[in-house]
Amino acid sequence: MFGILRTLLAVNVVLLHVFNVPALGNYSVSFFFVLSGFLMTYIMHHSYGYDFKGVKIFWLNRFLRLYPLYWCVLICTILCLITFPKITRHPHLYFPVTFPDWLYNIAMVYPNQVPHHIKPRLVPPSWALTNEIVYYLLISIGISKTRRRTFIWLILSVGYYMFTYLFYDIPTYRYSAIWASSLPFALGAALYWINRIKPLKRVNLFSVIGVYGLFVSNALFFNKQNLGVYGEASIYINLVLAVLLIYMLFNFKSKNLLKHWDNYVGRYSYPIYLAHYLVLIFYSAIFFFDKNTSNFKLPYNKLFPYFLCLVLVCFLLVHLIDKPVDNIKSKMKRQHLKIK
Repeated sequence: MFGILRTLLAVNVVLLHVFNVPALGNYSVSFFFVLSGFLMTYIMHHSYGYDFKGVKIFWLNRFLRLYPLYWCVLICTILCLITFPKITRHPHLYFPVTFPDWLYNIAMVYPNQVPHHIKPRLVPPSWALTNEIVYYLLISIGISKTRRRTFIWLILSVGYYMFTYLFYDIPTYRYSAIWASSLPFALGAALYWINRIKPLKRVNLFSVIGVYGLFVSNALFFNKQNLGVYGEASIYINLVLAVLLIYMLFNFKSKNLLKHWDNYVGRYSYPIYLAHYLVLIFYSAIFFFDKNTSNFKLPYNKLFPYFLCLVLVCFLLVHLIDKPVDNIKSKMKRQHLKIK
C-alpha cells in the first residue's frame, strides 16, 4: 500500500527541481531511502532468501526495475539534446566527453562518495540511484538479515551523523553522500524488525493522511532554510515521520478498489522521478519558455501545463516499458517461488 505515497514523493522532488519549492524534495528523497530499507529487507526475508539463487533473482528483479526505464529516458534525453542543442537545462545535463563519463551514465553508478558531484549526468536525479544500489547490495548480502545486525547498522549510522556534526559539518555529507543514506536505509530495515515484533492492529486512512500532512508541513515551514540551525531538527523529525507513515501504511487494510489504484498510481513514481528534467527540456523547447536566460526553473503559473506534459510522457513510459517489464519480473518471481 505504498504506491500513491511513492508517487507523491516523486512529485515533491519535481516541485523542488522544476519549481524551486525548498526542502520538500530533499526530505522526500530521504523518505524514499527509508522506504527502500524497509521493503528490500522485507522482500529478502519473505520472497528471495539469502542463498545464491535468491540473491541472483533479487538482483535480476532490481535490474529490470531500474534499468529499462532509465535507459529509455537516457536515450530520449540524448535525442532531445541533439534536437534542441541550445535549450536552457540543468547545468550538469550535457553530453559526456570521455569514455568513463559515458560508462557512468549508462551504468547509473557514479564513483564518488557524493555521487551528485559527478558530472555530466544525462539524467540528473540518477545520483540517488547510485546510493540505492549500494544499499541494495549491502541488504542482499545480509546487513539486515538478523535483528542484531540491523540495529548495529543503525547505531553505526547514527554515529556517522554525530561524527559529521563534530568534525565535518557539511550538510552534503548528511544528505547526498553515499554514507549519509545509511541512516534512512537502516531506519527502514529496523522498522521491518519492529513490525515483526509488534505490528499495528488498526490504522485508519485519516491518520495516514494526517501524518503525511505533518511531513509536508514540517518540510515546508520548519526546514533549515527557513529557521537556520534551529531547523536542523526538522530533518530528523521527518525521518521519524517517514518511519511512522511506512509503519502505518504497511498495516493499513485497504479495499480492493483502493489497492488497484494504489498499484497503478505507484507505477508513475519512478518514471516521474527519472523523466522530469527530460520533460522540462521538451516543454521549454516546444513552448519557447526561458529561451534566453540561464534559469532552468519554471514559475508556478506553468505548473499545470508542465505536469500535464509530465503525466503524458510517464503514461507512455508506464504502458510501453514498465508494464511489459513488470510481467517478466512477475513470471520470474513465480518461477522462483515454485522452485522453493
